[in-house]
Amino acid sequence: MLKSMNRRRIKKYLLIILFIFSQSTLFAGCASDKASISQSAIEFSSPEAALTEIAKKVPIEHTVKSIASIQMTTKNGSFPLKLAMMLKRPSLMRVEAIPILGPPNFFLSIHENHLKVFLPDKNEFYMGHATPENMALFLPLRVDVESMVSLLMGSYPIINGRNRSLRGFPEKDLYRIDIHIEGKRIQSLWIRLTDGCLAGIEVFHDEKMLYEVKFEEHVRLGGFVIPQKIMIISKEDQTTLSIRYRDIELTMEKDDTVFDLKVPPDIKPKYFP
Repeated sequence: MLKSMNRRRIKKYLLIILFIFSQSTLFAGCASDKASISQSAIEFSSPEAALTEIAKKVPIEHTVKSIASIQMTTKNGSFPLKLAMMLKRPSLMRVEAIPILGPPNFFLSIHENHLKVFLPDKNEFYMGHATPENMALFLPLRVDVESMVSLLMGSYPIINGRNRSLRGFPEKDLYRIDIHIEGKRIQSLWIRLTDGCLAGIEVFHDEKMLYEVKFEEHVRLGGFVIPQKIMIISKEDQTTLSIRYRDIELTMEKDDTVFDLKVPPDIKPKYFP
């Protein structure tokens, strides 16, 4: 249990830490053989065909590594971040802050539905279940792990349910798909007709929009497509993330434990509720 800090104090403290982070050794030397996305007219026979086209562009077994420059804007101000990131679907993530000077001071991992955070400067280690509430203490979006990883990899959160229905139709130079569950709209997706890349998402709950996402500047890596620029606007958390990737690399990790943070032997971890 967290005894000395409540959730608000932890989140405020970490925002201050992340504010001063602005290169790191964890992913040093990342590089990508990138090619431009070709521009050609695309026609979709159905919304199911459009979703299949999107799915083919997203890495499933590969790990995406990159350096991310992030501008986080909240109701409390704007904060620049620079992070080294590893992502793998459906729910693996490792993040390391890149400070201007000195060694990294912030590490975060999500592995086997467990969230771990290490603050070397404070000699503190936090761990617990990777719930949206716990993740929101350190990542400024209140979404589940699989949705977070999908968004950061340039895809849409997979939503399954009974009585799912799809409606697709052209909208200017885009193809729009509305996804409904039990008659209620859950998501709207926009796909560019020029290259078949996912351009934007809106996610709803009870007909209220929770957040929207925009994907830009897609590049091709090894048969897959990754956006270099992502903007996530959370209505619920009043937060906007502008993410710019560089040095993107696709790798095949033989052991997923590379995502897992180990508790240092001299530290007693603190547990989330």
